[in-house]
Amino acid sequence: MAKPGATRARPSVLPRTVAGRRRLTAFLVLVSSAAAGYLTTCIAYPRPLFGNEHSVGRVIGLPVAEAEQLLEGQGFKVKVEGEEPDPEIAAGSVRWQDPPPDLIVPRGTTIELIRSAGPANVPVPDLAAFDLDQATRVLIAAGLKVGDVDTVPSAEDPDIVVGSRPDPGSAKAPGSTVDLLVSEGPSGFEVPNVVGLRQDEARRQIEAAGFRVGRVSRTDTRRGPPGTVLEQQPVPGSRASRRTRVDLVVTEIN
Repeated sequence: MAKPGATRARPSVLPRTVAGRRRLTAFLVLVSSAAAGYLTTCIAYPRPLFGNEHSVGRVIGLPVAEAEQLLEGQGFKVKVEGEEPDPEIAAGSVRWQDPPPDLIVPRGTTIELIRSAGPANVPVPDLAAFDLDQATRVLIAAGLKVGDVDTVPSAEDPDIVVGSRPDPGSAKAPGSTVDLLVSEGPSGFEVPNVVGLRQDEARRQIEAAGFRVGRVSRTDTRRGPPGTVLEQQPVPGSRASRRTRVDLVVTEIN
């Protein structure tokens, strides 16, 4: 029992030991540093720190319409900035995006997209003086294919390329065909002599020589046996390009 007139001592709210005071000091310093850092961040970056930022989705390779839908669903704006060729990404799909994928930016940020125009056109190589096999390999290496092969009279040796359609340097889409003009020799091919042959045999020999039968005129049988070739044009022994028409005059068949 306390004596009358004695004053009761209050319990101390402060740590009673030096170690306790040090722990309290360290705690207060830590809290102050955190508060100061938060205030500094708020001043430097006045936007809200939470709930207003999002990682940009990867849309490279997606069709542009699908990419726009995905990004707008994430809260971003979309702007398509032209198109560029790309050897792998199909035309109409996204070739590039800025900001790049996975970057964390505020919602409402505009994402710029570049549309792919597909593979770039291929210039037709100059194939003059190549033989046909070499020209074919060069075209394939350039991403093109051989189309029709036509022969023309030329001073070059036979089977040497003398031109192409389209001309060298023209731009063609990858996989397109290029027609080739190939020399058939300096003077073309010799026209066979079919005068005196029956019409069916004359046709066989003309076509075997690389030509074709053109206009067939009829005349009366008094000039020779029925169905016999009396005249031809070009004349026998002349030289002409392959697939040239040979016109015939044939006696009437009774």
